[in-house]
Amino acid sequence: MATNNFGLAPGFLIILIIWVYQRVRMPKMRSLAGYMSRRAIKNEETWKFAQHFYAMFGIEIFTILLVGAVWGGLFNVRWLQSINLQAIALGLALILQNVATERELRHEFPENKPAKH
Repeated sequence: MATNNFGLAPGFLIILIIWVYQRVRMPKMRSLAGYMSRRAIKNEETWKFAQHFYAMFGIEIFTILLVGAVWGGLFNVRWLQSINLQAIALGLALILQNVATERELRHEFPENKPAKH
């Protein structure tokens, strides 16, 4: 892979396009596409919520990563051009995206719903 001043910006752009596509056209439940966890595949409601949140959060995170990579390439900011830094940011972003989605699922669909009086 040839590297240039923009580092992983093309990869970030492709991932961003994928998440925008998933936001527009939600994958079917239990397909290989989309966010899969025990909590997410409980029912159709949790599936839709998880897909919506995961895609929106991914769009936000990867927009920031793409802007950082492009900024580093355009303005010759050395530390933003680092492939290692961008790869670490990518890994952390994916972990953060999964953790945040699970947290929101747990908050939105608690295991034991309190009884309404």
